[in-house]
Amino acid sequence: MQGENIMIEAFIEELRRQGKSPTTLRSYQDSWARFSRWYQKEHPAPTPTGGSSMPQMATQLDVANFKRFAANHFKPNTVALTLTHLNVIFRWLADHGHAPDNPVEQIDRITVPQSSPKWLTRNEQNTLVRAVRQHGNIRELAMVTLMLHTGVRVQELCDICVKDIPFTERKGTLVIPNGKHGKYREIPLNVDCRRILQRYLESRRTHSDYLFYSQRSEKMSPRGVSFLIAKYAKLTGIEHLTCHTLRHSFGHELTVRKIPMDVIARLMGHMKKDGSPNLQMTSRYTMPGEEDLVRAVEELSWV
Repeated sequence: MQGENIMIEAFIEELRRQGKSPTTLRSYQDSWARFSRWYQKEHPAPTPTGGSSMPQMATQLDVANFKRFAANHFKPNTVALTLTHLNVIFRWLADHGHAPDNPVEQIDRITVPQSSPKWLTRNEQNTLVRAVRQHGNIRELAMVTLMLHTGVRVQELCDICVKDIPFTERKGTLVIPNGKHGKYREIPLNVDCRRILQRYLESRRTHSDYLFYSQRSEKMSPRGVSFLIAKYAKLTGIEHLTCHTLRHSFGHELTVRKIPMDVIARLMGHMKKDGSPNLQMTSRYTMPGEEDLVRAVEELSWV
């Protein structure tokens, strides 16, 4: 078990060096833990033949059996993601001599309908802004406004420095010098952002270089922002309200207004390694949401 942990820690460390986000790292760890728990239960040590029960020694049949087990106990998206992660992990284990081969390579993947991201309707956005105005302060209003009107990720929001938002009464820009995977982008600030930011900056009582700070730190943490948004999810009753929902709302609103996909990709930071727009990733915002599906079926109602 200790050897297994050391190997997986080495794999995760390599992903970390590649610039993978903490969320991605945890997701890989969860997938391996899911498979490892099942394997240890199926093959308790020692095995009848005296062999190893370490999950890195799993065979193709083991993975096929795990796939059947997972299909009956987890959601399809979880199963599909777990198998994808296991394929990457076992390939790494085999390449580094920790496993005899990659038993996941020949296993058929689970096909699941690609779901659209969750976003806020215009009414839900209005409800959120009203709640922040009533129960919050100008700092919280500035944070929510930026997420809704620029689509920044929560880590990007926390990393914004005051120097990254040059603006005047007539125009402004939010500079993201080191976004996800180290990608640089610039997002124009609309009039709503500029007005709120002006009020917020006039109220700041700190010399911190970072735009948003907390009572305990000169820099707001992603956890602190998520906790704040969770508070408003409870106040408004919008269960799917999260930091990422605000980002998705930005992308969806642009799509509804028929903004070209390559423009949306640039604003969202959906870029390939060569700097060209990743239109496939951005196309998620053109997919129908749950409300669209419900509305379509209701059209057939006889009542």
